[in-house]
Amino acid sequence: MPGISGDFSLPSCEAATVMSQVRRALGATLGTMLLITGAGVIPAEADVREGTVTASKGSYEVTARVVVSDRSTITPSEVPVDIYLEHNGTALSFHDGWVELLDPTGREVYAGDGSLREIEDGHLRAVRRLANGAPIGEYTISFSALVTVDGVHGATDVPIRATNVVPFQVRYHSAMEATARSGSLPTGAVTTVAGTLGFISRDSAGDYDPVAATGEAVEIAFDPSGPAARRVVGSAKVSDTGYFRLDTRVTESGSWYASYAGSPVQHPATVRISQTARPHDLAVRQGGSERTSGSATAGIRVTATDVVTTLEPQPVRVDFGVTNFGGILSTYGVHLDGRRGEGAYPDGRYYSPRHKFSGEGTAGYITMTMDELTPPGVYDVGANVVIGVCTKSWWEAHPTSGDCGMKDVRINDGTVTTLTVKRASTTTISASSKVLAKPGWVTLKGSVRKLQLVSKREAAYRLAPKTSVKLYWDPAGSAPARYKKTVSTNAKGAWTAKFPMSASGKWIAEFPGTSLNAPSSRTVSVTVR
Repeated sequence: MPGISGDFSLPSCEAATVMSQVRRALGATLGTMLLITGAGVIPAEADVREGTVTASKGSYEVTARVVVSDRSTITPSEVPVDIYLEHNGTALSFHDGWVELLDPTGREVYAGDGSLREIEDGHLRAVRRLANGAPIGEYTISFSALVTVDGVHGATDVPIRATNVVPFQVRYHSAMEATARSGSLPTGAVTTVAGTLGFISRDSAGDYDPVAATGEAVEIAFDPSGPAARRVVGSAKVSDTGYFRLDTRVTESGSWYASYAGSPVQHPATVRISQTARPHDLAVRQGGSERTSGSATAGIRVTATDVVTTLEPQPVRVDFGVTNFGGILSTYGVHLDGRRGEGAYPDGRYYSPRHKFSGEGTAGYITMTMDELTPPGVYDVGANVVIGVCTKSWWEAHPTSGDCGMKDVRINDGTVTTLTVKRASTTTISASSKVLAKPGWVTLKGSVRKLQLVSKREAAYRLAPKTSVKLYWDPAGSAPARYKKTVSTNAKGAWTAKFPMSASGKWIAEFPGTSLNAPSSRTVSVTVR
């Protein structure tokens, strides 16, 4: 067909790179977390534990506030212990001190550095370290320190000691990955937040093994850009293969949060994914296509908006993304195929531009330009892609095979969704008088022009005869506009109508559009004194 076309399948080396990226995104190696553009694992919202102790000597009193956070462990993990000192003297100096860490069995943890060091004035820190295989449960902090307080009563050494001043929890590591398809969509479009959640737990032999978090709930929240508060939009349950997904709508730019709340033995986990929303004033078109090959099912969603062409070239964008937790290994094309021919394109126009990807092969988009010669009408938006799908998450697969059972599933669908292309139009309206000294009659006049072909290589705005125009009266104030009548343009594309007026307001002339031309409207204000 005329227009841009071609086979844009990835070269073998590029396909291998994308395959490598997808395998990483699917958790093919332990400890690898998904980090795509605008997305990443963020610190879990673990509880911060605090305890205080006060010591005094002579006229001086020192209060120590001890701060430590809950931890997770699968490998050696540092446990910073911060102590903040307040006193009633004029100056304080630190000499030395020591932090003790007791595990749930009451044994002291010796790994790491238990000696206190002064980070800044009145702020002390020691960093203990949990060894691989550290017991899960409640740990306690004890410490001793010697400080000197100076003031009106001279300098005095004040010892501070506390036993089990603050407890904190050590829990198994929870590993989460998530993405949103895609990172940039028009407002009102449907997107999918999908991911996998697994636990690292110790087996009877004392070894750590990953398992799927089957049946656990993942909360999906959205945090809009700006001052508005984060809001929960829904929750998803982790499947027996370790995956979760939730379809939701894009309302504005911001960030998605996929969060697992944790349990007495499992650490919380949260992933943040940025979302850009594009404003639009035309209809959003979306469709999905799904294919199953053996035990593997892959899905893709395509998002487009309608197009209005003018004498200036119009940029057009179509987004696509997988709806399962997988990645596009190679792509033969998301393309547009016009159903209607006209002018220089008697067989319709076909677009198959190169793709750009956002993330590691999980989503992408195409961009193209439509000019005034582009035939208006319905365009089929099709997809021909290969998607890599895991039949089970790595967390669920590891204890037996360590293989997620990745399958390549090809989706070749000529019409995933459609979009409509229309040429622009213009409508005019004028009033015989914009100010009436008293209630009376006003004559309204106007015209309609449509962008249309005047040759195979040229388009122009031309007056449109025998075209319907709807007239509305919008009185001043809060009352809504009211439909009055429909008029038709004459052979020269002009229309006229006469109405009585007793109050101020606006007249609206609206060309409602056709299957080939977009609607347009114009207003004129009339004041009645």
